[in-house]
Amino acid sequence: MKANAQNQKRGLTEINLTSLVDVCLTLVIIFMVASPFVLQSGIRVSTPSLEQAKHDDDATDLKAEIYLKSDGSLLLNGSSMHVAAFGDSLRNLLAASHSKQVLISAEGEVFYDQVIAIMDEARQCGALSLSIVRRN
Repeated sequence: MKANAQNQKRGLTEINLTSLVDVCLTLVIIFMVASPFVLQSGIRVSTPSLEQAKHDDDATDLKAEIYLKSDGSLLLNGSSMHVAAFGDSLRNLLAASHSKQVLISAEGEVFYDQVIAIMDEARQCGALSLSIVRRN
């Protein structure tokens, strides 16, 4: 009893760090989980219909129209293109264009990862505006 009475007279001299460490580690885990969502970059894409894209077309400015086929080949402005030569051809076309706009369309059987790879390639080649066009 004597030791208990002495502790009450002296007060609490030790700080309990266990709960403080638990809170800090919980916050670190929350920030680690949430940071990939904050740091993700995105591509802003508009999806007009094919008719609307043709009406908005400037006759004086070049646009790159990319069409992906289900067999893996692609068309750049109506001409067949090999995937290896696609980057250079698109880069040259975008260098001559003022608006640097790219219209992308694909057949129904084309996977999303192929479309996204073409979008990434177009962005790396200097495209400022990407549009996905739905063909009827």
